[in-house]
Amino acid sequence: MTWEARLRARWLFPLLFCGTACDMQADPLVLARSGDFTAVLKALGQFDAGYFMQSKSATALATTYGPDLSSGANIRRAQFGMQGTLFKDWSYFFNAEFGGSGGTEGQGRIQSLYVAYDGLKPFAFRVGAYPPAAGIEDSTGSADTIFLERAAPSDILRNAVGGDGRDGASISYAGDRLFAAFSWTGGKVADSAVFDEQNAALSRISYLAASNTDLKLVLSISGAQIFKTADLSPGADAVHALTLSAAPELTVDSTGSRLISTGALNADRATIWGAETGFEWRGVYAQAGYFGYIVDQRLAPLTTVWRRFDGWYTEASWILTGERRAYKSESAAFAAPKPMRNFTGDGTGWGAWELAARYSTVDLDDNAGVVGSPSSGVRGGDQKIWTLGLNWYPNGALRFALDFQNVDIERLNASSPYQSVGQRFDAVSLRAQFSL
Repeated sequence: MTWEARLRARWLFPLLFCGTACDMQADPLVLARSGDFTAVLKALGQFDAGYFMQSKSATALATTYGPDLSSGANIRRAQFGMQGTLFKDWSYFFNAEFGGSGGTEGQGRIQSLYVAYDGLKPFAFRVGAYPPAAGIEDSTGSADTIFLERAAPSDILRNAVGGDGRDGASISYAGDRLFAAFSWTGGKVADSAVFDEQNAALSRISYLAASNTDLKLVLSISGAQIFKTADLSPGADAVHALTLSAAPELTVDSTGSRLISTGALNADRATIWGAETGFEWRGVYAQAGYFGYIVDQRLAPLTTVWRRFDGWYTEASWILTGERRAYKSESAAFAAPKPMRNFTGDGTGWGAWELAARYSTVDLDDNAGVVGSPSSGVRGGDQKIWTLGLNWYPNGALRFALDFQNVDIERLNASSPYQSVGQRFDAVSLRAQFSL
């Protein structure tokens, strides 16, 4: 945003938002200089292309289990919004999303729309629709993730009680070392219609245990309690549907296949928790996390059973050109490196280069049984993914990312003939990104 555009925005905002609450005899430029009103345009664009390398044996699988994943390209994120302050102590953010996570673009939806009171710093109070804090991986900005997609174990927590466009209200504390947030969340903007929305509580506490010029270490724990799952219909005996699932950490597939999934469980409530750590030493960064998912499934009006699932991930990156990932105390997460020398094309600057690797696993089986036999449990599947990545940051606004994945799915069919419906495949993907 140019300084002329910033000046116009700062001059117009008092006129647009003051109304009768302001002294209209006052010079709006004076109000602008006091910092009471600000407006900054935000934009994020991500174009992804990917190719799946499946074996011929995968073609024999049923449609549900991804027999032919769709290679191709899509606009993963196309976000445009405005962020700023009102009357100094209030802040706002509106962000629209026109991209898509299912291999196709959307018609436009709300990614974030909230107002917050910041007059009691380091405390803040927020209400609206937005991604509430749910962990280190979750709180890493979409433009700052090391790989194209977040690790699947973290994404399950994010999709269940957080994520883009989640209705909620939060109170947070963001100090230099301690970060804490508590949120009450509901449904998502543009969710499928339900009778009564989900209600859940989500909390996160993080502590920067070590911090100096060479080293940073952050510890984080998260917990979520879904007190009431969404009702699909009215009445005391309504089905309460909850699905835990994960994509193979790549979303160019236009079929939207999620190769592991519990299916829609008739669940009254659920508990999800996670523990993560992030470690940085000079140009080396490492992060890991473990997550547990406990679902109270209703089998009959007076019969329930606890279903237990889990997942974990570990990842690391090395910035070859000497930059570091920046720690952001306002989110207790790390941001992408800023090049010390921007790419110039004449050999005097090459931007920042980063090598990365990740392993993640998610087990959505509970009492799955064996091949050839039915089971009274849940056959959601077990997903293991190795990912290698190369990131190039020509400057502070652009990024190009190349990922290679090896995916291993182990899963049993829940209906006759109860055979294995897993598969193994490789995938290669590329992202071109700009962020402002």
